[in-house]
Amino acid sequence: MLRSLVAISVLISTVPSVAACHGLSLPHEAVIVRPFAPVGRFGGHWGVDVAAAPGSDVRAIGAGTVSFAGSVAGRRSVTIDHGGGLRTSYSYLAGISAEVGRTVAPGSPIGTAGVHDGTSAFHLSLRIGTTYVDPLVLGWCSDVPEPALWLATASHEYPVVRDRN
Repeated sequence: MLRSLVAISVLISTVPSVAACHGLSLPHEAVIVRPFAPVGRFGGHWGVDVAAAPGSDVRAIGAGTVSFAGSVAGRRSVTIDHGGGLRTSYSYLAGISAEVGRTVAPGSPIGTAGVHDGTSAFHLSLRIGTTYVDPLVLGWCSDVPEPALWLATASHEYPVVRDRN
């Protein structure tokens, strides 16, 4: 009984409330080919890889302002600032169509998909402030009345904070 109460009462602090989601949501048809799996402070995989045919449009998952469009470590990337400390980044792009300072609507094309580690996919990361979180938490943002109380058991043993240089 106590174990059940503890499991029910665990509040996941990295799950954004509906208000904090700012209209961000992954497309229902998104197929994740590599999950969020950070290791330590600097290693691992700090986002998810989403299957996409090479050359197909990569679209913004929410409204915001393009804060970066260029190359990071030789890889084409776009970052969108959604306000409220939320930023999404899209990497391993074959091409970039977004421009820094441009306002984008949900579903706006920002680039084209490339190949990541031999897989037709692009990399999507989500930051809340300086903390990277699993973009799949956005699946919890839709169809939930406000205010929402998120209760669940903890499902990951890895850290969610990553220092940035």
